[in-house]
Amino acid sequence: MKIFTAYLCHETNSFSPVPTNLESFRELGIHRPGMDPEAQGNPLKVASAFFGEARRRGDTVVVGLCAHAQPAHPTRRETWDTLRDWLLEDLRQSADGLDMVLIMMHGAMMAEGCDDCEGDMLARIREIVGPDMPVGLLLDLHCNISEAMLRHATVVKACKEYPHTDFDERARELYDLCARTARGEIRPVAGFRRVPMFGLFQTQRAPMRGFIDGLLARERSGELLSVTLGHGFPWADCPDAGASVIAYTDGDAERADAAALETAKAFYALRETGQARLDGIDACLDRALAAPEGTVVIADMSDNPGGGAGSDSTFILRRLLERGIDKALVAYVWDPVAVDMAFAAGEGATLPLRIGGKVGPGSGDPLDLEVTIEALRTDAEQAHIADGEPTALGRTALVSAGGVQIVLNTIRQQPFSPVGLEECGAAPWDQRIVVVKSSHHFYNQFHQRAAEVLYCDAPGTLQSDISRLPYRHITRPVWPLDELSPEDAFADGPPPATQAGAA
Repeated sequence: MKIFTAYLCHETNSFSPVPTNLESFRELGIHRPGMDPEAQGNPLKVASAFFGEARRRGDTVVVGLCAHAQPAHPTRRETWDTLRDWLLEDLRQSADGLDMVLIMMHGAMMAEGCDDCEGDMLARIREIVGPDMPVGLLLDLHCNISEAMLRHATVVKACKEYPHTDFDERARELYDLCARTARGEIRPVAGFRRVPMFGLFQTQRAPMRGFIDGLLARERSGELLSVTLGHGFPWADCPDAGASVIAYTDGDAERADAAALETAKAFYALRETGQARLDGIDACLDRALAAPEGTVVIADMSDNPGGGAGSDSTFILRRLLERGIDKALVAYVWDPVAVDMAFAAGEGATLPLRIGGKVGPGSGDPLDLEVTIEALRTDAEQAHIADGEPTALGRTALVSAGGVQIVLNTIRQQPFSPVGLEECGAAPWDQRIVVVKSSHHFYNQFHQRAAEVLYCDAPGTLQSDISRLPYRHITRPVWPLDELSPEDAFADGPPPATQAGAA
C-alpha cells in the first residue's frame, strides 16, 4: 500500500494575547518533503508513528508537511492559507497510486476567518482523493470535534490519555482501521454525541482512570472499532467548543449511536469528580509547606503556555517572595528580554532585572528584583510529551532572588520533565517547592519523586472561572456556565450516523 501522512497542529486559544504567524511554526521546525523523516529532532511528531508503522508493514510512505506551533491566538489567515496549501500540494504530488491518507491535527485549530481548520483541511483533502479513499484523522483529546471532520474523514480518533502519552498507540490503531477499510474488510460507521460541558479531565486518577480503561476494553473486545472521548478545549470561542464522543462500528449505525450516547452520558456524570482539586495561591503554598519531607510540585495551571498563556505571569512568584519562602524554583518564565540582559551580564553577576508580566493583564505586573545569574545555557532541551524527541528551550538563564530560583527562557514551552530543568542548571529535587507553568503534562515525569502534586488556580489567562471569558460564539447551554441536568444535556435527538468517506 502507498500511504500519505502529514502533521499540522495548533491548539488555539481565542483569548490568548500571543499572536500566531508563520514564524511561530518555524520556531519549532517545519518538515517538507525531501527532508529526512528519520533525522533526530525532525518535527514529524505524531506523523513519525504513521511513518514507522508503514515501514514496519512494508508499505510505501510519503511524509508531507509537518509543523506545529505553541498554543496561542488564532493563526493569521495568510499563515493558515500557506500551511494548508503546502500540505495539499504535497498530497497532490503524491496522489498517483495512493491507497490512504493519515493526518494528525489538533482538533482545536482556528485561524482568522476559519473556526474549523481541521474541517476545512479535510474537505479539501477529500476533493483531491475522492469519496472512497480512506482518510484517517488523529486528534489531541482536547479537541472540539465538528461534523465537517466526521463527514470528510473515514475515521476520526483522538488520544485517550492526559498527559498525552499514547499518541503512538492511537496512531497505529488508526492506521490499522484505515488499512482494513482500504482492503474492504470493514465499513466504519460513526455515532456522534456532543457532551455540553467544559473541563480538564485527568486520566491517571480515579474516576477517569477506570472510565478510560473501560473504553479501551470495549475496543479490544471488538465490540467497537473505535471510541473517542473528545474532552474539548474551553478557551476556543467557536460553536463546536466542548466535549464529545465518537463511536465507530462495522456498518451498524444504530449500535454506533447507542454506544456514543451511553458513553456521553457516563462522561457527563463525571463532570465534577473527574477534575483535580484546585486551590488558590496561598492555600497551595500552605499545603506545600505542611507536606512531608521532599519536593512539592505546584502546577501553575493558569499560566500554561500549552494552553495559550504567556508563561510569564508573576502571581505565584510574587507570593513566594512576599512570604519569604526559600528553596523554591519557578519554571519556565518566558522572558526573552530578561534573558538577553542576563547573558549580557554573564554567569555570577548580580544585577537589577525586571521579570515577567510583559504579555498582558493575565500575566500580572512585572517584578523588579536584584538577581544573581547562576547559569546560562544556549542548548537546553527537553523530551517532548508527544514523541519523546528533544525539543529546544531556547537560550535559558537560571537566576535567583530571595532564595527563589527562576528559569527564564526564550522559547515559550511548558515543563515536560525534570531533566529539562536540570539542563538549565537547576536542581529541582533539592527544592522544597517547584512551580511548573503547566496544567498536567508535567505529571508523567514529575509525580514519581514528588512528595505531593498540587494544582493552583492562580489568576491568569487560563484561570478556572470561565464565566469571566468574553464568549461570543460558543453553543449554549453548556456546563458549568449553565446548570444542566443529565436529562436536559441529552434531550436533543441524535445527529445522523456518518458513514466513512461520505463527502
